[in-house]
Amino acid sequence: MNRNINNRHITVAEMAPHIHNFAYGENKTTKLIKWLVNWLEVSLQNGLIKPHDFLPSKTDLAFHIGVSLGTVQNVYRAVEDYGLIKSKQRIGTYVTDVNDNRTKKLTSKRDLAVEEIKKYIYAQKYKTGDFLESTRCLAKKINQSPATIRNAVNSLTQTGILKKQGNSFVILNTEYSTVNLTNETLVEKTAQEIKMMISKEFSAGNKLPSNPELSQKMGVSIKTIHDALKLLSKEGLILAKRGKYGTIVAGEKQEPYFYEKIEKKIKSFITKECEVGTKLPSIKSFADMFQVSSKTIKKALDMIEQDGYITFTRGRYGGTFVIDIPQPVNEAYTWLALNQDYANNDAN
Repeated sequence: MNRNINNRHITVAEMAPHIHNFAYGENKTTKLIKWLVNWLEVSLQNGLIKPHDFLPSKTDLAFHIGVSLGTVQNVYRAVEDYGLIKSKQRIGTYVTDVNDNRTKKLTSKRDLAVEEIKKYIYAQKYKTGDFLESTRCLAKKINQSPATIRNAVNSLTQTGILKKQGNSFVILNTEYSTVNLTNETLVEKTAQEIKMMISKEFSAGNKLPSNPELSQKMGVSIKTIHDALKLLSKEGLILAKRGKYGTIVAGEKQEPYFYEKIEKKIKSFITKECEVGTKLPSIKSFADMFQVSSKTIKKALDMIEQDGYITFTRGRYGGTFVIDIPQPVNEAYTWLALNQDYANNDAN
């Protein structure tokens, strides 16, 4: 969407004049999601608002209603999944045109995880009032990252399937009906589009457009581009380097980006030497251990943190702590076996 000065900005007062009160113990996020979906649908039907009108900022709406900014962010994110609104960096959040296919959002990883958890609850014959397993256990059984499972569990809580009780979740609804979801997420779809673009327009060694340029060209967020390029990097199709080098198309005999080797070694160290809660050695210690630079270690740790295996904390008692244990990935060795040049390089 191109920002247009003629697009109307909906005021907070006309949007939310009467929702300041919440009953004791009432879930504010759930109530606000239902209210906003209903308000958008009714207002569009009555012609009070039009597609591409801008909603108030999250900060203004949170202040007006009397809730936290995080609550409104969760509300906007949930309503965006309904396809009624769309948020773009440095532009704002606007009402979508339901007749425009470009505004229809593909299934997210969270949505897929939600359905998998519901199926799991039904298959395990849980009863109302039973406690659900921890998100870490669910992540392993459903084969999703802990972060995705946490988002899915929060979504199930908002829709009344689960209820938070202390640090655990109680099951309120064990019924399950099949939902028609595509297994292709927006990130995966974008990765495929970038791959097609590379095959048509680029050769090995060519530099790809910047993430903001790809974001604008493909009509998705910069984060979606970043995650899509990460998938292609793991496939070995591209090499993402910092600074003036940018992201380049890999050749058949190019060596994998070096920090990925170190990432594998650190994951192996965690699997063999650590347990959940263990504090990892410092970056300098890892650098000495593997005879590489501190920058390479930092990059590898950042990737492991994104995969949900470690977390960084600051302060006097801070450091890098293990929050999940990586499992050996046999697929990596299969892939290397198909590429002898990679196998020889990895051995070094």
